Amino acid sequence: MKGRYNGCRMTIYGTILPGAASIARSAALTGALTERAKYKIKILDWHRAHGNNISLTARHFGLGRTTLHRWVKRFRHYGIIGLNEHSRKPKNVRKPTTSGNIVIRTVQLRKQYPAWSKYKLRALLKREGIEVSVSTVGRILKRRGLIDKKISKKRRKAALRPKARFPRGLRISQPGDMVQMDTKHIMLPGGKEILSVYSHRCSYQEKGNEGLSF
Repeated sequence: MKGRYNGCRMTIYGTILPGAASIARSAALTGALTERAKYKIKILDWHRAHGNNISLTARHFGLGRTTLHRWVKRFRHYGIIGLNEHSRKPKNVRKPTTSGNIVIRTVQLRKQYPAWSKYKLRALLKREGIEVSVSTVGRILKRRGLIDKKISKKRRKAALRPKARFPRGLRISQPGDMVQMDTKHIMLPGGKEILSVYSHRCSYQEKGNEGLSF
């Protein structure tokens, strides 16, 4: 093969390695593989070296046969590049269908009444002639960052495990042994906090007697 290099004629003796283009292409694809894909290639090599036995390979590597069948199918259709992880994001993502006016009014009410839940806000919206579900109000508050995740998690935990708040081994034998005080923390605009104690209860119950409250 003859050619020119730096203005001078050059003659190269020999032949091109058969399959050099394929080797170069495979090397380029290998560089684009993830570590997980390389691990899959090792498993498929072992699978081919042992007679393409799916069950044997699955038992040897502790995999499901369905998983191994899927890897083999992707390898046959797309080659080694098909062993890379692909996005599992759904093709049709749900988009918000709530009108902008409802979103704006919900945000306004939330800022006006920061301590009110989505149930009360939904009732206010209904009074104004806006029909919307409680779940929709909750999604609007969540997307707008109007829900304190720390407080929400604390309230949920307390609601799911109410007995965890009681002292272990507590037994009520007479009035006054257990007093319940309901409090409400209200955060006003500007960072001012109001603590409201709006009820208290003392309960007592014996066999044959009804619970007393005062």
